[in-house]
Amino acid sequence: MLKLITPLTYILACLTMFQTTTMAWEQHSLPVAFTDSSTAHYGGNKAPLVLSNTHIQVATAQGAGVQLWTSNHDGITWQTTQLSNNTAFTHTYLASPSLVLSWGKTQPPTMFYQNISSGSWSAASPTWPLTNWHIIDVNTSTTGDIIVLATTPEQEKLVEGELFILRGNLQGWSKPVHLSQPTTLVGDASIVVHSSGLESVVWSERNGNAWRILSRNSSDGYTWSSPLTIVESIAAPYFQEAAVQIDADSLNQEEIALAYTGWMMQAHSQVWSKAFDAISGQTTQASSLLPDAGDMVHQPSLVTLADNTWAVAWQQKIGIDSEIYIAQHHAGTWSDAVNVSADPNHMDRDPHIAKGLSKTLNIAFTRRMQADIQEVYMFAEGDINDSSLDSDGDGIPNTQEQGFDLDNDGIDDAHSARVATWLAEDGRYALIVQGNGELRQVQSPSLHNTNIKLPDSHQASSALFVFQIDALNHGETTQVHVLTPNHLDEHTTWLKLHTHVYESHNAYHTVAPDDTGRGLIISLTDGGANDKNGISNGIVVDPAVLATPKTTIPDSTTSHLGSTSATQAEGACLAPTSHNPWVVVMLMGLIVLISYLQSKH
Repeated sequence: MLKLITPLTYILACLTMFQTTTMAWEQHSLPVAFTDSSTAHYGGNKAPLVLSNTHIQVATAQGAGVQLWTSNHDGITWQTTQLSNNTAFTHTYLASPSLVLSWGKTQPPTMFYQNISSGSWSAASPTWPLTNWHIIDVNTSTTGDIIVLATTPEQEKLVEGELFILRGNLQGWSKPVHLSQPTTLVGDASIVVHSSGLESVVWSERNGNAWRILSRNSSDGYTWSSPLTIVESIAAPYFQEAAVQIDADSLNQEEIALAYTGWMMQAHSQVWSKAFDAISGQTTQASSLLPDAGDMVHQPSLVTLADNTWAVAWQQKIGIDSEIYIAQHHAGTWSDAVNVSADPNHMDRDPHIAKGLSKTLNIAFTRRMQADIQEVYMFAEGDINDSSLDSDGDGIPNTQEQGFDLDNDGIDDAHSARVATWLAEDGRYALIVQGNGELRQVQSPSLHNTNIKLPDSHQASSALFVFQIDALNHGETTQVHVLTPNHLDEHTTWLKLHTHVYESHNAYHTVAPDDTGRGLIISLTDGGANDKNGISNGIVVDPAVLATPKTTIPDSTTSHLGSTSATQAEGACLAPTSHNPWVVVMLMGLIVLISYLQSKH
């Protein structure tokens, strides 16, 4: 048995190079389904209320009534508080952790509030002053009042009509203030509350055969300035309800960031965004077209992050699917559009974006699961600036995994932590968990870019495989299918670095060839001989390389086969042991014998 080529402490230090940062994007779902859309097509802010990096709240209506969902600090599991069993509520707005506004088509707004000392919830239903109404947007003033924008649609239409603004608290609702002209038809609207206390309302309305966007301001919530036209003319079907959809947020004390939809042709719409001064209406930045990703856009949702920095999420039609995209504006430029749903088997819709902490964003949306519109509330959270956008958290970017389903489970590999796949110079590689567990921190650095030297008895037939498997029971055994694009030599072994010196995995009967001839099935036991961390903690760590015995001994062995350009590690260290050192001894003996016989002649 060979000794370690490099001191153990140095090897362990080198392995720290493989540690990755926190996953860029991941998705969570509430453990509840809805028989209809749980979010409003228009009206109500369903974005999660971010309490901390891993602590989120959201309120939902319909299905089981009004519920308040709170994530545990792991950001994955959820606790629920039942606020009402009345299924007539179809919309919710989460104003704070202790105040929820809910309403329905025939159910006037009700306020659910929590007693801070006892923790119990109560309901208040002040008299709602409108008889014909549809709520378009809700926000909270700097003093804690709830602000509501509502239209008066005609003939059972979803939106349109005149625009009114109301203010409310537990004591009651104010008299509605009329904002739009009686002869105009309002399509969509948004409330902006500035840190200074200034309030702005932005809305879209029909303008002849086109559309335009206007705004008004108030310093007291009751007296409003004259309308300002901030987008003069937008191409859109004049006959379609809410053809121009909008969202806006405050950039600072007087500036507003705006996102709105416009139409390129009859069946193709796109998202634009701009910044403007709330008082003068002047544009502080020219209107920008967000990166085009498909055919039709709906429901833009905007949140500001810092000075001159904001992000927009929207629903994008891709073929017959509907997926959620996000892009971020900073210093006059836009990032690429990022798909945070990317699930061709479902229809994602109604995005609502919220500002998280430490540069993170949280996006809530519904997912259509079946033809009868069963839906589940989904969340995507992460950092738009992270180039390694990784929805399933396995360490491989979405760009490497999207469009593949190598384990045939009906889930895109970009969203399944049971599969990690990437494209290397010689083809596509994959790690597929066939037992329990989820892949994390997967990397495949090229040996060509490392200081690794294999034992003289073996030659590498792949790059490094560095990964760990989480979510196991302590001491549990699982299997990983290592799939390569090449036919493997029958003597291929799985050479492994461990905290102790071991032969290859094959010596412990933990490796078997697969049916394709292009891969191996590796058995891994938490805390076992093939677990680098050596402890039973529900996590298996397994750095290794595919290798074959060789009949000659070159000076060094390097390989870039199987390496992924998305994950490179400089100066990595690995010192596996020989598969069969007696092969080398026999060859040396044969050379000596031939030399002896030649000397006799």
